[in-house]
Amino acid sequence: MKIILQSLKITLTFLIMVSCSSSDDSDSDVYGTIQLSGADTAVVGSSLIVGNIDSDALDTTGTSSSVVLLDKNTTIENGELESSDFSNAFIIVAAEFTPEDEAAAEKTISMTIIKNGVQMSYVCSTPAISAADNMDCGTGFSVDKAEKQVVFSNTTVINVDNETVLTMNGVIQYD
Repeated sequence: MKIILQSLKITLTFLIMVSCSSSDDSDSDVYGTIQLSGADTAVVGSSLIVGNIDSDALDTTGTSSSVVLLDKNTTIENGELESSDFSNAFIIVAAEFTPEDEAAAEKTISMTIIKNGVQMSYVCSTPAISAADNMDCGTGFSVDKAEKQVVFSNTTVINVDNETVLTMNGVIQYD
């Protein structure tokens, strides 16, 4: 599992750094809003509006147990991240593993938020493991691919640089 989480961190960082397109996705659907609370909201804001989803994220993340949530200006095209505004973007890799996955954790989040060019990265796992900076996501986090829903209910993630905790609340439903 440590390798999977490290791979997710590396993939997330790589995806944020790839080149961007200049397309305008103003017609994007809104799948839901994630409310944020904690000290870092002074930098990243108090909400994330999910405008794009990669529900079949195997090519992007290396696991079929994950769903990738993105802002309206960011998409994944042919396995590459494209954005019309890389100075204000977010990508959340949310995964819930089955016993067949033989993972060290049942659930994980790897998230990067870029606001006004400032990048902040967060992680968690349930149960807490060292690869996720020993932060437990909490019992209110779930990824249900059959119901096409990701739930954040008092879900906690830790900033990998300054160890501040961000709490997430919201329900994301997708087609």
